Amino acid sequence: MAGPLQTLSFDSVIAALKAAGETTRLRILALLGEAELTVKDLTAILGQSQPRISRHLKLMSEAGLIDRYPEGAWVFYRLTERGAV
Repeated sequence: MAGPLQTLSFDSVIAALKAAGETTRLRILALLGEAELTVKDLTAILGQSQPRISRHLKLMSEAGLIDRYPEGAWVFYRLTERGAV
């Protein structure tokens, strides 16, 4: 049975590793592994500014590690299957 990494190209694996390869982003991935969170939640938990958290989320979203989805006035973030690997 093929696992998720076997279906990814080498370049996409490298991009995902680069996106996750920073302490704050690793912490965000761990938090999103436990619950779906908003930028406001993450800024409160991590004690970092909204622009900084948003930048990290954008990089991880572009790498396919997380998804963003609107719910009313809020935007929630969650791990993708790829991000959970």
